[in-house]
Amino acid sequence: MSASLENLQLQWPTLNAQRTSARFKHTAEDFQVREELAVDDEGEGEHQWLWIKKTDANTRFVAEQLAKFANVHPRQVSYSGLKDRKAVTWQWFSVQLPGKALLNWSDLALDGVEVERVIQRSKKLKLGFHKANRFTIRLRDVADKALFERNWQHLCEQGTLNYFGAQRFGFDGNNLHEGRRWLSAESPRKIARNKRSLWLSALRSYLFNQLAAARWQTHEFKPLDGDCVMLQGSQSVFIADNWDDELLSRLAQGDVQLTCAMPGEDGPGKVEGAAAAAEQQWLAPYQQWLDDFAKVRLKASRRPLRLFLQAPQLHWQGDDATIDFALPTGSFATTCINELIDLAVTENDENSVE
Repeated sequence: MSASLENLQLQWPTLNAQRTSARFKHTAEDFQVREELAVDDEGEGEHQWLWIKKTDANTRFVAEQLAKFANVHPRQVSYSGLKDRKAVTWQWFSVQLPGKALLNWSDLALDGVEVERVIQRSKKLKLGFHKANRFTIRLRDVADKALFERNWQHLCEQGTLNYFGAQRFGFDGNNLHEGRRWLSAESPRKIARNKRSLWLSALRSYLFNQLAAARWQTHEFKPLDGDCVMLQGSQSVFIADNWDDELLSRLAQGDVQLTCAMPGEDGPGKVEGAAAAAEQQWLAPYQQWLDDFAKVRLKASRRPLRLFLQAPQLHWQGDDATIDFALPTGSFATTCINELIDLAVTENDENSVE
């Protein structure tokens, strides 16, 4: 049986079956994100790095405006990652300006954008350079505080599935639909690199979510022979062909993590044995997708199955809960929030995310 666009679903099972409701992203200030990236001011170099606070502003749009202000091509402006639009976020940008003194960035007049620090460095900021993001999120008018606290405790102790958030797939799954139309054409047309990257990322992310859900529903977090495991805090992987006591202990302590595939052509950490048989079974309905990935030489990779909060805190103001935690780069706060409140039915003032 082959998966069709009509059968796509954008909700996946959570670890907490019962969840309460609350207002999410009522204001931009209710969702705050700060990149965790310590960098030194080298005092010289052709790259001017800007620590920017932005409110209700799109990362790509801000980058374009920085390029205009500096009178350079947008390719000369870099950032480490996209941040939510309806939010207050702090992140680094770098602008390549060889042979130029520091610009007077305080003259940048852009609504919702404040340049809080400027430094010079010899190298540009690269995508994914920061290792984590810290979130401070206010959830208003929590309907059942006891249930919320019970789920919060479970989330802090057990983590959750490392799903990609809904924003990865676009409004109503539009990135998936556009990506399938493009890839399934006999001769895929040439498109801008950013669109190609967006669509391919959405398609692979969808398959990862499907694999993660199937894996948890079938085996929970139990290891399988032939699993590909990842060392905590790195992208290094190896095949676990023998789950002895030592390796099971490392898994329990979080030193290694189970992974699921980001499907594509053969890449590092190809699973074996029972783990390979399970992934092949779950991916069978998507064989056409995999064949299309091969047409564009999309390489496979691995992603941790499980996501844990770092340094979590919870504070109450009446019926409003403020949660604070950090997540590794590439993880989604909405995945964690969905373990606390049902985002499918919760009043959500969010209208636009990147």
